[in-house]
Amino acid sequence: MPLGVHTSIAGGLYRSVERAKALGCGCMQIFGRNPRSWIYKPLSAEDAGLFRSVRSEASLWPVAVHTNYLINLCSPDDEIYYKSIDIFQKELGIAESIGADYLVTHLGSPQDMGSGFAITRVGRALKEAARGTLGAKSMILLENTSGAGYGFGSDLRHIGEIIKGAAGDGLKTGLCLDTCHAFTAGYSFSTPAEVAGFLEKTDEAVGLENLRLIHLNDSKGAFNSNLDRHEHIGKGKIGIEAFRLLLNHPDIRDIPMILETPKKTEGDDPMNLATVRGLLG
Repeated sequence: MPLGVHTSIAGGLYRSVERAKALGCGCMQIFGRNPRSWIYKPLSAEDAGLFRSVRSEASLWPVAVHTNYLINLCSPDDEIYYKSIDIFQKELGIAESIGADYLVTHLGSPQDMGSGFAITRVGRALKEAARGTLGAKSMILLENTSGAGYGFGSDLRHIGEIIKGAAGDGLKTGLCLDTCHAFTAGYSFSTPAEVAGFLEKTDEAVGLENLRLIHLNDSKGAFNSNLDRHEHIGKGKIGIEAFRLLLNHPDIRDIPMILETPKKTEGDDPMNLATVRGLLG
């Protein structure tokens, strides 16, 4: 199982690879640019080439790029919706230029328009964005959410509908499963029976063959609380034993996992990586 962390791109994208290797990671995730700004600055061919070269030497797989947090692919506001599609398309271009395997995105919020509206809206957005990047090799991964407020994507069945629709349009999409988000959205996996049931629900909703990446995070929020607050592995409400059971289940044993746990000190990432490695049977 490839295990890694979300690494900083400070000082240049290629620096993120150096940071991942220093931590002993087998895979990694980055932002392609500032995740909280609409301002877009194209990535130079030189920077993209340098990242590819350093990544190749490091033998990391997979590399995932996480999209901007402002993107809302199901917004009922047309101005925000089409602005989101434009930025999403540009970030897919960044992922392509550096040879990233996956582009992970949140789905946004339809406000009070409901899930049916959101499913249709996201499907159209993905189709429109992909139209400008024909032949893209970076697979788009849709991330589940905690279900707070009007946020869309906490129900895996809705993500499954989007993936099925995208396949009909010839688009490569899959699921990025966040453990904190799943837990606070009401999916339990604290016992062997619950883990089996959780994976069965995931398979029915999305298809386990479409589960390509796991964001491995404990939760500050309680079960079914809809709170999106990540915690160190084993120090949150999910707990160490639940992670031991989940990580060692044969159905997901080989799925790449990325830690997005808190980073308040330089020792936080090494601590969480060591904790996860210690859980693997």
